[in-house]
Amino acid sequence: MEYIHVTSNNRVQTLLRTKPCVMALGFFDGVHLGHQQVIKEAKRVAVEQELPLVIMSFFPHPKEVLSNGKKIIPYLMPINDKRKIFEELGADCFYLIQFTKEFAGLSPREFVQTYLIDFGAKQVAAGFDFTYGHQGKGNMDTMKNDSDGKIEGIKVKKIEWEGEKISSTLIRNLILAGEMERIASYLGNDYQIEGRIIFRKNHVEVVIHPYYLMPASGWYEVTVNLHQEATTKIAVVREGRITLLPPQGGVFPFYEWETVRLSWKKVLPKGFVHEEVTRQVFLSSSLVGL
Repeated sequence: MEYIHVTSNNRVQTLLRTKPCVMALGFFDGVHLGHQQVIKEAKRVAVEQELPLVIMSFFPHPKEVLSNGKKIIPYLMPINDKRKIFEELGADCFYLIQFTKEFAGLSPREFVQTYLIDFGAKQVAAGFDFTYGHQGKGNMDTMKNDSDGKIEGIKVKKIEWEGEKISSTLIRNLILAGEMERIASYLGNDYQIEGRIIFRKNHVEVVIHPYYLMPASGWYEVTVNLHQEATTKIAVVREGRITLLPPQGGVFPFYEWETVRLSWKKVLPKGFVHEEVTRQVFLSSSLVGL
């Protein structure tokens, strides 16, 4: 999959390489099951029309830009994670548009003409609530008019689970509440983060990379993925830090500064936590205090 970060400096050069395509459009934070449905629908049409599938997304989040940085968005995943998922879903190209105040000021018609038609879009799929253009005045029902009939938007219906709309906001709230076992039903898999290992006296700490969301304080069962091997560990989240408790024998299979990926399975019950604290009497008092 080709990846192009489109800015004001390379936009004209990028346009020289565009081809007719079917486009999936959205911010896609987390690439949850609702997002995946949009991309799969675009892929279906792309296969039917024998056109490449292009995904267009944006960064930073519009709310951050329009608030002059006063509103900080707790992202679910960085761009590289999105890229991997997009490729797995069959995308041929990923355009990441730099979101600026100038970009936000485009009218709905200007956006469609200069970022959809100019980028080769013949069909565009997006969620039922997707909006575009200045103040979000454009939507999937206005796209045909804004494109002078050149694009008929494919509006993908709301995806729900147990009566709740699947959304990035819902998933963020579940993570911040520590309800990790519920997330797979909305995200399609466990919530995952990456971070680097730092050794402390009797434990290791995972310093998470940017653009992941820290779960609520508590004790969790996690799967640690490293060197294509997966092991089950206990992770303690406290005061914005993640600590991995030592295994039996106290030897960790890590080297300092290695990058690991944690899959969050579930929060551990208080009874288990009490037994584990008793077993690991050598842990620092700050951990026992949890």
